[in-house]
Amino acid sequence: MGALVAARREELGLTQEQLAERAGISRNQVQNIEKNRNNTKDSETGLPGPANARLDTVFRLAIALDLGVGYLVDPAIDDPKAARRRSRARRR
Repeated sequence: MGALVAARREELGLTQEQLAERAGISRNQVQNIEKNRNNTKDSETGLPGPANARLDTVFRLAIALDLGVGYLVDPAIDDPKAARRRSRARRR
């Protein structure tokens, strides 16, 4: 999801700060989502934990980026070609 958010943000010409303002979240949240991490540290390695955005944050980002929520979760959901392939597979 992080790469999708970053790509769409850049496509729209937005900074992380501008996206954060549009979505009503902090710039730090945007940065963490784009880098697929969170602010917790692994007790063994000391590295940031993996990203796990809350559902309301995903909705906020989707609205701010003018994307479908499903696309952020699974880009194939909003891909018309993928939808046609799934439909054909079900008919077989």
